[in-house]
Amino acid sequence: MTGVDTDVPSVVVPDDAFSRSPVGKARWRQRSGETLASALRRILIDEITSARAVIGDPDLERSEAIHMTRRCLKRVRSLWDVLDPLPGANRDGRVRQIRDAARLLAAARDADVMAAEARRLHERAEGRALQATERFLARCEQRARHAHLATPPFELVAARLRACEADARSLPTVFEGGRLLADSLVGAYRRGRRDWREIEDGAGGEALHDWRKRVKHRHHLSSIVPVVTVVTSRSIQTDLVQLGEFLGEEHDLAVMKARIEDDPDLLPVEDGREDLLELIARRRRKLAKIALELGSDLYALRTRAFERELEALRELC
Repeated sequence: MTGVDTDVPSVVVPDDAFSRSPVGKARWRQRSGETLASALRRILIDEITSARAVIGDPDLERSEAIHMTRRCLKRVRSLWDVLDPLPGANRDGRVRQIRDAARLLAAARDADVMAAEARRLHERAEGRALQATERFLARCEQRARHAHLATPPFELVAARLRACEADARSLPTVFEGGRLLADSLVGAYRRGRRDWREIEDGAGGEALHDWRKRVKHRHHLSSIVPVVTVVTSRSIQTDLVQLGEFLGEEHDLAVMKARIEDDPDLLPVEDGREDLLELIARRRRKLAKIALELGSDLYALRTRAFERELEALRELC
């Protein structure tokens, strides 16, 4: 990867997608004597049961439990993308079941993210923007507390996860795991490369958000690949994590901007709204620039060339 300007105080080298996973990175690897098909099925079940354990852990802070559970569910959705062609229970509703479980936690998580971004903006602010970010942070933290009070009982989430687990356990144990994983990876790369090129041509907004989802999906799947390839190497995975973090912050700031503009009570004009919006705009421009620089390395290959690098993976069962 070429050098990327990361001189941005709020961005540090990120943890990878599994550093806070109750499943752990090691359990995303194929075990000795295990077929890739069996590994994919096992990992899916492990992530679902781990999400249920996290959401039911009384020792975890609510915000932490919600955050960890939603991260598990994103990995589960990536796995369902691979395994979707397989027969089994609730075939038409598997992904919807996961999506519905995540939505039960979305309002509280979104409010937590807004408060965290407000805190980072406040740490970066100077001059007139300092007072604006201080007022904004206080209101975001208050709204986050209210959002947690309105969150549905965790047992509703756990019930959906039990249904998800039943869907996963109904999958066959013998199938062409390598072919399915390669097909899903190629699809993730193709869509991500398309998003990157659209953004290079000037697209923003939803295109950046879509790209972030493709990047995370590609990273999740790359982490499972049990053979060495130049397109799923450890350095590629590290860069994908970092790109996902930059795009994630850009999206969070885009949502923040929209909320400020749509809700005058969140930060009135007299409290420094324009100063805060300018701070957000500068930060988003910086993040988009960095993301495009990273993308030029990670999505340089044509999709057909990327696909050729996965030929060895396709042979695995």
